[in-house]
Amino acid sequence: MEDDLLDAGYSMPELTEPRLALFTLSEAHELLDVLHHFSTPDTPWGAQAGRFAAELAARVPSREA
Repeated sequence: MEDDLLDAGYSMPELTEPRLALFTLSEAHELLDVLHHFSTPDTPWGAQAGRFAAELAARVPSREA
């Protein structure tokens, strides 16, 4: 699946159930992992990913909680 996200032709699968208004804790942690993976101060997008990761981490309980 990780390689699928790098493919320009990749499209998200159709939803079979309605989306929740908020991320689940698991989804938030997955997104945090992705943002950390792509965060780097070397590029504008990487720096923005780092800022979003920090903001998300400040609002999401830790995995241990």
